[in-house]
Amino acid sequence: MSSDPNSHYSQLNNESIDNNEVTDPSSFTSLQKVEFEGEILTIDTNNWRHSRLLQVQIITAYLVFILFGLGEQTVGTLIPKLQEYYHLNDLYVSLIFFCSVLGYLTMALVNNMTHDKLGIRGVAIMGASAMTLGNLSVSFKPPFFVFLICYFLNGVGLGALDASLNAWMGNLVDSNQLLGILHGCYGIGSLITPSLITYLLEKANNAWNWNTYYLLVASYGATVLVLVGYTFRYETPKKYKYMAQLRHQKSKSATPQENAGDPNEVELNDMNKTNFEIEEENKEEEEHSATFTQAVKSPLIWAFAGILFIYVGGEVAFGAWLVTYLLRIKNWAYKASSHIATTFWLGLTVGRCTLGFVTVHYFSSELSANFSYILGSLLGYVLFWLVSYTQQVVLLFVIVFVTGAMVGPIFPTTIVTSVNVLPAKYQTVGIGFICAFGGGGAAGIPFLVGLVADSSEGGLKAFPVMVIIMFAVLLVSWLVIIKRYSRMYKRNLI
Repeated sequence: MSSDPNSHYSQLNNESIDNNEVTDPSSFTSLQKVEFEGEILTIDTNNWRHSRLLQVQIITAYLVFILFGLGEQTVGTLIPKLQEYYHLNDLYVSLIFFCSVLGYLTMALVNNMTHDKLGIRGVAIMGASAMTLGNLSVSFKPPFFVFLICYFLNGVGLGALDASLNAWMGNLVDSNQLLGILHGCYGIGSLITPSLITYLLEKANNAWNWNTYYLLVASYGATVLVLVGYTFRYETPKKYKYMAQLRHQKSKSATPQENAGDPNEVELNDMNKTNFEIEEENKEEEEHSATFTQAVKSPLIWAFAGILFIYVGGEVAFGAWLVTYLLRIKNWAYKASSHIATTFWLGLTVGRCTLGFVTVHYFSSELSANFSYILGSLLGYVLFWLVSYTQQVVLLFVIVFVTGAMVGPIFPTTIVTSVNVLPAKYQTVGIGFICAFGGGGAAGIPFLVGLVADSSEGGLKAFPVMVIIMFAVLLVSWLVIIKRYSRMYKRNLI
């Protein structure tokens, strides 16, 4: 075979492909067969309107993210039961979260290698298997050390599926809407978990033990495992390599001359050539995807990772400490405090599921949309802080719901932005690292808020101000992204 990547594939209907033309899967209306490096690949459209298979894959991804929500909220709800059974203090409980994040970060280090060796299907099967095995093992009430290993497995599975599905869906037509609903499904899982666990464990007749609930989650995980194995059956390692090369060619052919003359874009193009593009033409095919070491040298990847670290940390910290803040500082009843926390997560879920459509139809780009969402979130947190000093309970519920709705789409919109800005070969490993770093914020920032809150009652009073400061930093950071990359930004590069 020729060293030219384009010459490695041809349609099986014997229609020739112009070696200088990049075939755009959005133009497909049916499955296409191509030959690449001796393997027959099945290539589908990236437009969900034209493919029943793609629709089923998207639904499967949504079910996966419901599993994420179910799993991640389980520990928080079961903390009293776990402390009672294992005789744990708060420090040992925190090790559960630490092991989960450690598994997530570990997966980020090897995401690129696993996609090269296993393809999207193999990574998805590995991730679903790890989560299913972890939850199934916990259902047998293992020793606490084994319990921690199980949550490490959960983190590995979450990291594998999260990075893979975010990068995959970010390259589909209508990625804003699809990713918004995807992350909204996480909110659905998070919303139903506390109520479901409380109902099952406190039933008047045949109440469940805490470990039995893990068996339920494991059963759901096994269902997801079968679904991802079947619906992503064409996503082989060779196809992953082929699609990465296709995106790389598309991004190169889309590098516009209209960017000439802008100093920021010249600097970006220079950076891309030195850090992202392959210097030797004959090595381009082999280096279709970057290594983790190459990815973490990119300031752009670190910029998105830092943004998600602040965002996820601030979002989770607000949701986690809201009830305690209202109980201790505002002397609210526990029921009302828990209801307002539920209102925040409900708003977040609604925002993620709906505002993606607003992004597409009313904003010129994800850059301007995310600026509006971050600004709206910041104003919402400021209003919450001010109104919490009054007796306007109904107004506070409205503010918290709207704030949650504005906070919701920031994560998926940031992912879409990174997909459209990052060079194609950096997408899987880069997005994996970006998501993992954001997950670190979910563990680190709430912990820091807890340290401040534990120091004194005055420390907890500063809780809303801390969140406000985080989102102010987030707003400034996004302004820098807008200034640097707005002129070269293009939507939905396949």
